[in-house]
Amino acid sequence: MKEMLMKDLEESQGGKSSEVLSATELRVQLAQKEQELARAKEALQAMKADRKRLKGEKTDLVSQMQQLYATLESREEQLRDFIRNYEQHRKESEDAVKALAKEKDLLEREKWELRRQAKEATDHATALRSQLDLKDNRMKELEAELAMAKQSLATLTKDVPKRHSLAMPGETVLNGNQEWVVQADLPLTAAIRQSQQTLYHSHPPHPADRQAVRVSPCHSRQPSVISDASAAEGDRSSTPSDIHSPRHRTHSLCNGDSPGPVQKNLHNP
Repeated sequence: MKEMLMKDLEESQGGKSSEVLSATELRVQLAQKEQELARAKEALQAMKADRKRLKGEKTDLVSQMQQLYATLESREEQLRDFIRNYEQHRKESEDAVKALAKEKDLLEREKWELRRQAKEATDHATALRSQLDLKDNRMKELEAELAMAKQSLATLTKDVPKRHSLAMPGETVLNGNQEWVVQADLPLTAAIRQSQQTLYHSHPPHPADRQAVRVSPCHSRQPSVISDASAAEGDRSSTPSDIHSPRHRTHSLCNGDSPGPVQKNLHNP
């Protein structure tokens, strides 16, 4: 600083070589220079303080930046963990949804299979019920025919003499040139045939009765009352409406439902 002042002094002395400066002027200039020097020193001190302050601020800023970087890294790690867990949960959810979809499809197939089986079972039960109804109807028809046959048998055996109708098992009954053995355990058809033949041979018809027998529409069917019932048993398509058919009415005439010329003539030999 002194060098600068000396330099300025020399320049001023060189510029004013022709002038002679007084000591007072020199002192004034020196005082001014000293003031300028003091201001420069203060500015320098201020600059040093600012520099020191900036260094501290820089250190603080660096520390804050480091903390920020650490926080960012921590948040990034958390975000990565969250994304990883989310992906894992999403995959598990997708697997669970696929499993549920497969189970749903399986349950749907089982449901349709059960419905099909239920429908088949219903159809089978309906078919069985239809068959059962047909069998019941057929059984009723057979029961009606059996009752009619029993009635016919009772009507025929009522007119047979008591000694022939009450013949004991093993007793020999002579009817003209034929010999019949009455058995207690004969089938119904055989019993009816034997009773009819016994009645026919016990009371031979007169010539007028023979003509009445020939005129009778059911005389040719007298030897077997159950033969038509046995034949009807093989016909599954018969219905209760057949009872009112002409064929059934012929049976009724032959079985004694209404007294015919044959029975009348047989009662009056």
